[in-house]
Amino acid sequence: MEDYLHLPAPDLIWYAAVLFAASYIRGFSGIGFTAVFLTGLAFNLPVVELVPLSIALEVAASSGQARGIFRDVKWRELGILLATGLVCTPIGIYFLGYFNDLTLRILALGLIFLSSLTLVSSHMRPLRLSFVSYAIAGSAIGIVNGAVALSGLVLALFFSLSDERAAQMRATMIAYLFAADLWTVTLLAGSGYYDSVTLTRAALSLPILALGVWLGSRHFASARPASYRKAVLWLLLSFSATGLALIALIELA
Repeated sequence: MEDYLHLPAPDLIWYAAVLFAASYIRGFSGIGFTAVFLTGLAFNLPVVELVPLSIALEVAASSGQARGIFRDVKWRELGILLATGLVCTPIGIYFLGYFNDLTLRILALGLIFLSSLTLVSSHMRPLRLSFVSYAIAGSAIGIVNGAVALSGLVLALFFSLSDERAAQMRATMIAYLFAADLWTVTLLAGSGYYDSVTLTRAALSLPILALGVWLGSRHFASARPASYRKAVLWLLLSFSATGLALIALIELA
């Protein structure tokens, strides 16, 4: 197994633990796999190897969840989010060319952290969001995705403001990320990022991924809607805080 994954035994055990945690969170919340996977393995594998692997496993996770979420997806709202996001992603790429990547990432994570903290500590009632709101959110998500690739966190933050049912909220996020990740996989494959090592790691990761997603999905099925919404906000708070802490750690090292 060590030879196939190209990891020593201690790193292999840690890899399995991080993979399971990321898969469980993905199964429960519909988001967070890449955030946990990249953060947990940042000091074990190069980012250039982690990103293609993570995106491939995201697609596999979404494929496994498809049957259970299909009837709950808000298809019209999903179409608006995808269309406006696709149009506005080049704007984010433009910003990336004119501003420092680190600055943009700090601003995005800082905004997510402060917004999540405000929502966790307040008792604001969920809002009924219009199609215009979805168009604005999709545009913002596209810009953020093009600039710093944090679209999943912004999407979850937007849905946490809405009065959508927990099942619809989770299903639509999974469907959005599936479409976005499928496009990203196509681009990465075309650029040669999927070598034999990455494909082997992905294949050998599937059993743990499937187990984690299945257990997380069972947890979601038994969770109350209010507790699910609160859990998503706490995840956003944790992911953004961890991202900011890692940036500080790397910059001060």
